[in-house]
Amino acid sequence: MKISSIYSNGMVLQRNVENRIPVFCGSDEKVECFFDGNPVPGSVVDGGVDFVLPAQKAGGPHRIEIMCGADTRIFEDILFGDVFVLGGQSNMELPVIWTTDYHYDEILSADFPMIRQFEVPKIPLFGKMNDTFDDGEWVSCVPASVPMFSAIGFYFAKYKYLKDGIPVGLIQTAVGGAPVESLMSEETLRASFANIEKNGTNDGKCNLDKSKCCLWCYQRKLEQNRDEAFVKATMESDLRRQNAWQRDLDSRDPGLKENWELPWDKDIRTETFNMPQTFLNTPYEEYKGSIWLQKTVTIPENWVNEIIELRLGTLMDSDVTYVNGKKVGGFEFKYPPRRYFLKPGTLKEGENTITVRLGINGNTGGAVPDCPYCIKNGEEEISLTGPWKMRKGAPSTTLESPTFFNWAPTALYNSMIHPLSGLMCKAILFYQGESNCEYPQHYGPLIKDMVNEWRELLGEDTPFYMAEITYWLGDGPVYESDPFEGVRNVQREVVHEIPNAYLIPTYDLGMYNDLHPQNKKEVAMRFLEQYSNCEA
Repeated sequence: MKISSIYSNGMVLQRNVENRIPVFCGSDEKVECFFDGNPVPGSVVDGGVDFVLPAQKAGGPHRIEIMCGADTRIFEDILFGDVFVLGGQSNMELPVIWTTDYHYDEILSADFPMIRQFEVPKIPLFGKMNDTFDDGEWVSCVPASVPMFSAIGFYFAKYKYLKDGIPVGLIQTAVGGAPVESLMSEETLRASFANIEKNGTNDGKCNLDKSKCCLWCYQRKLEQNRDEAFVKATMESDLRRQNAWQRDLDSRDPGLKENWELPWDKDIRTETFNMPQTFLNTPYEEYKGSIWLQKTVTIPENWVNEIIELRLGTLMDSDVTYVNGKKVGGFEFKYPPRRYFLKPGTLKEGENTITVRLGINGNTGGAVPDCPYCIKNGEEEISLTGPWKMRKGAPSTTLESPTFFNWAPTALYNSMIHPLSGLMCKAILFYQGESNCEYPQHYGPLIKDMVNEWRELLGEDTPFYMAEITYWLGDGPVYESDPFEGVRNVQREVVHEIPNAYLIPTYDLGMYNDLHPQNKKEVAMRFLEQYSNCEA
């Protein structure tokens, strides 16, 4: 017996409507379903049996038992409430843990077991479409799990629940970097691009992006990605190349051999790094490899036995951070805000050493300006801006970026969106467009066709709430103009061409140097305000 994992313990189903539960079983085996002990009628559909639960008012918990021959599945703690599909890319996917610059106490105290999230597995698929999810589970919004909730989803659900007391289910399908082409079926994408070409909006040329597609390469990428051997071999080759680059760098880095995470002797020759700065317009602008940074700070006695917050803004590309010679954190790419919590006893009274090993593999390295760089104990703060000592580790070459197959045409629709077919939901909350900024002239037709296709799965009347792309000028080199303005203008126009669609303004919430502004609570409240106005 096969049942999509979205139908499982703790699930939230849409209230006040009939809900379909598809079950795939052997053709000659009897399949039965019971809801709270009562039999549920089923009908044979596409080689399986669809059981249709009668409409239920908000609340729970409920129990479902499904039997197919000797196989029995029991799902408990089922709630009925309002279900929202979260779609798009990183600004919708962004987890609560990345947004702790804001409302940290609110996050720590989050305990809402009637709010639940199902994170759809992020697995690219080509040449075919899945009907079910094999993995994933419903997770309740409690302190242990809330850090990995979508931040927009969490705040939207929290304040909706506090307002009406109705359980909320979030189905998280957003994937960082996903262009709209990855969220469409092959049939729809081919038709959409054919219409774009036919209607004369085919100005431009292919940018040769190996991960994403465009009007000039989508057909070739659709065909090549059908070859499972090609996809597998490319992924394996990318991983070998990345691992080899890192191993080579580590093997040659004197800092690792000589324990540069420990305090440096005063007679060692160093350079000065003015925190925060990038290496743009410096002799290190093109440098790739490792750079070591170190600063000594004086800590008062009353900080020693407290949990202390170390803030290191945004570092490019990767970091490993040490305090007094012990590793306290690190990330392998530039976007996560560096916020490390130091356990009691990590610091000592008097002089303490903070050391950062930067790994620079593709971008211009450094620390992004106008981000927080400090140590905090509650409201007390010690600044980490100003001069740091700097030593060059091992130079290297630019690391060729991997092929992100999640961004390829149809990759996410096939595995993450199509299996939602027949799911009942209240609305779609969508935040996407940054990855389509190179070809804004194509975004309008593509997003309209995507919305139509999603509604074929979720219901033609499903409301579509779309966040406007925020203001941004770059997080390393600062661009002369906002690269998202073209897509933003298209969003403002196209929302009037899609029935029952609404644009959520966010431009004013952007930060010139942060692609992922952390104040997602305000974005969520604007989603909720528009939703509430439409429901009134």
